[in-house]
Amino acid sequence: MNLLKSDEFLDQMEPCMDLSFLTAYDNLIVELGCGDGRLLHRLSNKEIKANTFYLGIELDVSQYRKSCLLLPNDKHNLLFVNSPFEDVINELPDYSADEILSILPHPRYIDRANETFWKPIYKTILRKIKRNGHLLLITEFTDELFSPVIYDDYKNWKEWIIAAFADLGFFVGEIIEEIPLNYTSQFLELFSNDQQRIKILTLYLTKN
Repeated sequence: MNLLKSDEFLDQMEPCMDLSFLTAYDNLIVELGCGDGRLLHRLSNKEIKANTFYLGIELDVSQYRKSCLLLPNDKHNLLFVNSPFEDVINELPDYSADEILSILPHPRYIDRANETFWKPIYKTILRKIKRNGHLLLITEFTDELFSPVIYDDYKNWKEWIIAAFADLGFFVGEIIEEIPLNYTSQFLELFSNDQQRIKILTLYLTKN
């Protein structure tokens, strides 16, 4: 697990990292698969709540290093970690996160064919969220041949994914069939320009 503190790359880390320091903050925002870190960096710069910490997790080393370049020496409330996000989530204190962001997760972490793999991970995520916190999931539906989406197929997929998270113990709050404000990214903007072939679904998932 690699992480960056200040402007220095730390490439030799223990298998587990101590995240207990996060309990010193009033609010915690975590992004799973944060890519180049621009979204989380932008959110941290729009800070309106005092004493909030932002934690970004990215497996791809090149993307992780791009995110590290965003960090000035004097920014102490933002950290990027190079690791599978399930490993870092396991280290988070229970009931510690106000918001966990999962934006366009890899198919391994959301597709129906991989359901038996990812369900236990999201079950753990549920345990890490505060009682008034939430998981913000933004995902997409496409045709296997990338043809225009048939509405009934999209509707069936939408019903399945909502039921899957409800079965895990999440309460499905707001459901938006578009990208929420303040959460735009390069890929989300590209996808939103092809609404015939890519359907975006946003779910606000809280504790049941």
